[in-house]
Amino acid sequence: SLSMGFQKSLWELGGVPKAHRTDRLTTAVQKIGHQKEFTDRYDALLKHYRIEGRKIQAGEPHENGDVEQLHHRFKRAVDQQLMLRGSREFVGREEYEAFLRKLFAQLNAGRQKRLEEELKVLRRLPLKQLDSSKRIPSVRVTSGSTIRVDCNVYSVDSRLIGEQVSVRQYAEYLHVWYAQRCVETIPRLRGKQKHWIQYRHIIDW
Repeated sequence: SLSMGFQKSLWELGGVPKAHRTDRLTTAVQKIGHQKEFTDRYDALLKHYRIEGRKIQAGEPHENGDVEQLHHRFKRAVDQQLMLRGSREFVGREEYEAFLRKLFAQLNAGRQKRLEEELKVLRRLPLKQLDSSKRIPSVRVTSGSTIRVDCNVYSVDSRLIGEQVSVRQYAEYLHVWYAQRCVETIPRLRGKQKHWIQYRHIIDW
């Protein structure tokens, strides 16, 4: 999620800043005392964009005070717009995202001059984005036509029983690969000890 959101922001901005600062999010920052400052995946993300990584000190959230305050104000603005809208119900996710984009545009309308100043000193983007997936190179398909990924169980085509597949895990879905091609796209489960079973996967078996 961090990688996808961070990269989407950079590509919408159209350039790369000198540094990226985060709080002590475990996705990015190692525990105190660890010999490496950042996690391998976050460090790879920084290197891909040639960005200097920075982090706040433990127990010092005020060091990110400007970001925290903007986050607080944004949530208030969303709440107020929803009240003016008269409903918190949306047909689907796309409608809600369109609602948020419109609100972003309104909130950022007065910042264009400052943004133009910043854009002049941003570095160019790399040729492509970094793949935002966690790769699991080898997962065996059980006799029940299922695979286990991060303590959750997913069904796959029964023809794969006994075979080894690889999995690319994204924020919201999984890609299951076999013989150099993607054979399944599966919604990712949240939490642990959950199951996603498709009847069509096991009907032949």
